[in-house]
Amino acid sequence: MERAILHSDLNCFYASVEMMLDPRLRGKAVAVCGCTEDRHGIVLGVNGLGLWSYANGRDNSRVMHKDFVSPIKSVGHGITCVSDLENEEEVWKVIFALSQDIGHRLRLHNLATRTVQVHVRGNDLFGSQYQCKLPLKTQLPSEIAAAAFRSFKERYSWNTKVRAVTVRAIELSPKDSAEQLTLFDNVQHRMTMEKVQDAVEEIRGRFGKSAITYACLMGDLKMPTDGRDKVKMPGLMYQ
Repeated sequence: MERAILHSDLNCFYASVEMMLDPRLRGKAVAVCGCTEDRHGIVLGVNGLGLWSYANGRDNSRVMHKDFVSPIKSVGHGITCVSDLENEEEVWKVIFALSQDIGHRLRLHNLATRTVQVHVRGNDLFGSQYQCKLPLKTQLPSEIAAAAFRSFKERYSWNTKVRAVTVRAIELSPKDSAEQLTLFDNVQHRMTMEKVQDAVEEIRGRFGKSAITYACLMGDLKMPTDGRDKVKMPGLMYQ
């Protein structure tokens, strides 16, 4: 015997409309059906066909392998502040704080970024996005923050106060991959900065993230402290 599946939408909207237009149907059992050929009535679209396939055990989508590791295309961190950011100094502090987490995650995956994006949303809920290409790839939070803030400072018009900021490192590559330098690059200074950051990461790894910080990040940054930025929403393997 062939199995039939009936999908019922019980909000009665279309049936109620039809009974209003045709009073003869009032007091009777009414159902609105669809015809895929004539495209009349209620017709299940792409999602409906997918539901039908799942219900019949015909799901042919790929399954994640047990050793599958999703490729990292970007590393970002954003936050909605508890109150408006009113000047460039407050924005800089938030960008610098967000960049600390980005630099840490780049180190965990041995990656470096060549381009930095910053997305800013005002208190009118409209947003703007800017990006800046770096002369050399980096995973240093100070360089990531400086590039993001430079892009913001040069392009944001301050028509509204800032309520949310997101910083993102894109165009990623392995930290140890070869890179072309020039005679004017201060390689020694960069090596010193990386050693300092290595020491900071080691201290934070042993004693906690707040064991060592920057003076400008002390005090009220207008950033929430209830951990809402650490909540991860569910997503799909393939999109």
